[in-house]
Amino acid sequence: MDLIEAGLLKPGDDLFYHQRIGEPPHEATVTERGRLRLRDGREFNTPSAAGAAAAGISAVPGWSVWRVGRDGPTLHMLRQRLLKSVADEVSADSAAPTQKDDRVRRRFGFLEWAHTKATAGEPISLTVRQMIKHWDLTDRDQTASAQVSADLANHNLTTAPDFRAVDLDSTVRLLQVPERPTETAATPADEAETEVEGADDEESVDIGLKLGNLLPAEPSLAWVAPTASFEEVITMLQINDYSQVAVLASPHTLHGAISWKSIAEAKHLDAGATVSDAIRPAQVFDYDRRLLDVLSTLQQEEFIFVRDFDGEIGGIITATDVVRKYDDTATPFFLIGEVDQELRQLIVNTFDEDTVRSACGSGFRGFEAMTIGQYKAVLANADCWKQLGWRLDQEQFIARLNQIRQVRNNVMHFNPDPPKPADVAKLRIFLELIRRYRHHSNSIG
Repeated sequence: MDLIEAGLLKPGDDLFYHQRIGEPPHEATVTERGRLRLRDGREFNTPSAAGAAAAGISAVPGWSVWRVGRDGPTLHMLRQRLLKSVADEVSADSAAPTQKDDRVRRRFGFLEWAHTKATAGEPISLTVRQMIKHWDLTDRDQTASAQVSADLANHNLTTAPDFRAVDLDSTVRLLQVPERPTETAATPADEAETEVEGADDEESVDIGLKLGNLLPAEPSLAWVAPTASFEEVITMLQINDYSQVAVLASPHTLHGAISWKSIAEAKHLDAGATVSDAIRPAQVFDYDRRLLDVLSTLQQEEFIFVRDFDGEIGGIITATDVVRKYDDTATPFFLIGEVDQELRQLIVNTFDEDTVRSACGSGFRGFEAMTIGQYKAVLANADCWKQLGWRLDQEQFIARLNQIRQVRNNVMHFNPDPPKPADVAKLRIFLELIRRYRHHSNSIG
């Protein structure tokens, strides 16, 4: 629809996708609603979904394969024109380019360069931290990840591994969206179901911690071969202070695991046991698997192994790692809860319900259901702040409360990147400030 509204595309335009040289191209028509209608009548929201259905394969870089007319520009070329015109308009709107204008141009230039390198088969590599810095981001909350994913998709780019499922200091490559053939094409019924659900392969953003988020940027898996001796295994366990070690038949094949427990069991049953008698089955999961999906396995087995994006067994996650990860969130989580309670009690003790409803608007559902955003609305109200009577600068107080709200959103949405120590310090100081002034007000009252 953006292309239609910009006059770069119009309803009724015929699109062509040349999948193989010498064969007739696949055809589609642009509809009034900005969708793509194949010749068999099926309609799709995205060029990628339409291309995959037409070609009978699981994934197609749709923006790059569909052309307007048999030899016209690709949809990707048209979208690049639109994006460039938007970037130019941002600059033209200001008499002198602002810092924001410069950032927009730099990000657009970076993405164009990355696309050119990926198309030439020379993808650039950089850490996730370096990449998201082009968006002026320091971590990946849900909104930030969605923005980065959308901008990458707009330039027909993806990352390997998925930037959302690894550590901030892990290295990723910026690649073209791949075309992956499958043995069996999806049936029309399958496609129709997908269409009804409104799936969008380019814009979906998985939510929740992934196994890769728990691994260090440079995971180093300690392992032994199935033919190892007990001396090798025990030395590796002791020298690294490990409880278990992987047994690999090859970098891509997990043979099992040996632990202090399995060694003791094997030796107890047979004093002459060998390493093979101490090997136990072990679970392995892909790096982009949701942590929530494997918690029961971790609870039962106490550890799992993780397969990297390239298929190698690259890391191990233990129950202790999970506790440590959630502990990073637990402290700010509890601090936020206490800030919420203090603010609610402050509002209840200071203002009547009609005053609060007037400040919050129609969204107010009662004191017990108030959000930090509503606390902010009340305390940002000039009359309410005057009634509160605190000898503090209202503007600075509200600015800090807004920062607390942002930290709260990241924590409650389980941002894969833990809160920064500076944010935790802000929570502690703000909580102490509210308590000090609230209790002082109570003592005066």
